[in-house]
Amino acid sequence: MPELPEVETIVRELRKKVVGLKITDAWTDPVKPVNTGHGASWPKIEEELKNKKILSVRRRAKYIIMDIEGKKTIFIHQKISGHLLYGKWKLSKNVWKSQIPGPLKEDRQNGYIRFVLMLNNGYQLALSDLRRFGKVILVDDDKVKDLKEISGLGPEPLEINYKEFEKLFGKKKGRIKQVLMDPTFIAGIGNIYADEILWASGFHPLSRVENLNKKDLKNIYSHTVRILKKAIKYKGSSMDDYRIPSGEKGSFQDLQNAYQLTGEKCKKKDGGIIERLKLGGRSAHFCPKHQTLK
Repeated sequence: MPELPEVETIVRELRKKVVGLKITDAWTDPVKPVNTGHGASWPKIEEELKNKKILSVRRRAKYIIMDIEGKKTIFIHQKISGHLLYGKWKLSKNVWKSQIPGPLKEDRQNGYIRFVLMLNNGYQLALSDLRRFGKVILVDDDKVKDLKEISGLGPEPLEINYKEFEKLFGKKKGRIKQVLMDPTFIAGIGNIYADEILWASGFHPLSRVENLNKKDLKNIYSHTVRILKKAIKYKGSSMDDYRIPSGEKGSFQDLQNAYQLTGEKCKKKDGGIIERLKLGGRSAHFCPKHQTLK
């Protein structure tokens, strides 16, 4: 599932492309329409989107929020395999075919178009989603903050300082990897970046947060900020389905030190071999040599 750096990359790219444009029409797969949430009627949503200007594109945690003219907002959760693309497609027998050569046409991961917004510059904004779990909701502006996906979220890790980060851990208990991945605690960090943060800061994923001191927390905070910013710089990690709006891959997967590197020598050259364990139904990848269990 796209995490904070991937979603932030998409948002930044789309701001350059779609803000100020008008939606002239909309389409969803007629056989299996995109999930609109709360049993909303697709024809009604389609009608409400027409001729609305896109005012801004922003991110909250792993979600994309698109402000449009009028009293509605488009809320997009890309889920496991979804990613937004910007290009030109032609519909033929309910299959969208890219009219732009390159990854939009040639990369199969970009070929599962489930939802399309037609724009007044002749381009389209499309959701490619192999597994069909993606969700597109049209919600009243004043109710966005009340959506169940957003209402209980913790703070953004790149929008808080160290003192605020430390305060979060005040009475928190649990395994550090699970805590970092808890969106109600801190938003946007998933499996990839929790592994990378802990590898860099030197803590075993089973370490308990109640055993961490201020120095430990400062170490984790600094690496959290550094790694997330670096991942955004390299446009996220395209190990699986995720692509940027041009259809190209991000490149942070080439810089990873722990996630899905089981059996490889630790890049710190400390003699460790990356291991994998199960934690709360998820995998954790770590170096047993330099990542300390506390």
